[in-house]
Amino acid sequence: MRHIDFKALSVFVQVMRYGSISVAAQALGIRQPTVAYAIRKLRDVTGDQLFFERRGTLVPTEYGLRLERAAAGILERWHGLVTQAGERPQRGAGSREVLRIGLSMALGDPALAQVLASLAAALPDVHLTSSTIGNGQQTGQALARGQIDCAVTVDGLPGAGGVMAEHVMMAQRSLIRLAPAQAAGNLDESGAPDPREHWTLLTDDADTEHPVRRYLAGVADDVRLTVAPSWNAQMALWRSRGGVTPVLKYNVPWVDGANAAYVADVPEGFPAWASVRLLYLGGNAQAAHIDAVRQALQGTLRGIATASVQQARPVSDPAARDVANDAAMRLCVTG
Repeated sequence: MRHIDFKALSVFVQVMRYGSISVAAQALGIRQPTVAYAIRKLRDVTGDQLFFERRGTLVPTEYGLRLERAAAGILERWHGLVTQAGERPQRGAGSREVLRIGLSMALGDPALAQVLASLAAALPDVHLTSSTIGNGQQTGQALARGQIDCAVTVDGLPGAGGVMAEHVMMAQRSLIRLAPAQAAGNLDESGAPDPREHWTLLTDDADTEHPVRRYLAGVADDVRLTVAPSWNAQMALWRSRGGVTPVLKYNVPWVDGANAAYVADVPEGFPAWASVRLLYLGGNAQAAHIDAVRQALQGTLRGIATASVQQARPVSDPAARDVANDAAMRLCVTG
């Protein structure tokens, strides 16, 4: 019986993220043949093609999308087990506190990694466990049931009594656009090119009460919609099918191929600003750690937003500083 190793899964997730063997190899600090070998080994084990090439980019097949979601869960559980084993307290030292935090994928994978790293440094004596959550009312319900201690959402809804919803910052949304691909998925029933604009949404933005989804409901006749289950899948489907996908503006520099030339004008009525919120239950036993979570969020996301503006404009440009300040603006607590 053949087995899939964790290294091959990690390499696969990076190829999903970047859509390129060479860029994934550079990000991982390994040789391109090593990346190609890992993908080939996965393909041989699963018996299914994982990618095909379009526009010079590796695009996941339907099986590749399913494997990416499974791989992310497997790797998250494995890293959690390794961390718990390495940090198990010595006998008599007492058990460590645990902070369970839910995170919206709409923040973007690169930002999520930096937030968690900052939080781990701020709370070295606390065992952190993270999980991805949506932005709908189920997040408030998870807090009320004690399944998580706090959550970070993007335009999220509290959805339950006693849940505190604190505005951390406003983040600007960008629309990135590619010309639609001439593929079977972009043809109408007659086989002609579908005139409707193709939008790819992350699951977190697809909730019926989410501002982006409400906007699209108003222009439904002119839009075809695909919902992606993860950040990597969102980027892969967008590269594959073209059209439009919304991302928080500070993520644009991290999206391979989404430079300034691909940033589209935001149409009238589109929710151009998103509220990043910290949700927690009033009187929660982990309330002492909320300050650390808040500071990690503000410091990390403010730094990312400022850096993304500086990449687009010189730091000496007053307009760049103004946009960075707007992007990092903290709002008052709504309770």
